[in-house]
Amino acid sequence: MASFEDALAAHDHPHLNLPQLCMAIGVPERTLRLCCTEFLGISPTRYYLLRRLNRARSALRHADPETASVAQIARDHQFLEHGRFALAYRAIFGEMPSTTLRHPRAKTT
Repeated sequence: MASFEDALAAHDHPHLNLPQLCMAIGVPERTLRLCCTEFLGISPTRYYLLRRLNRARSALRHADPETASVAQIARDHQFLEHGRFALAYRAIFGEMPSTTLRHPRAKTT
């Protein structure tokens, strides 16, 4: 699973190419799917989407609403279709990305 995380961290494409990822970490696709289901309870592609959404949410929460835009933060996290990003974001977090951006900024410690 650590190799999977490392490979995802190095991945900069909006769509997960599972066969290429499996080649990079040296495991069969079936093994990766089974490990993700066992340890995470979801598929590798679903995990990748949720990981990107969570990172985008963190960026939105820490951004200055006066200078940042939802569109730029979405692009920074490889969401190229802004409408789909907004729908997926709302489905997971229960609010639109613009609402998150307008909330008081999260403090860093």
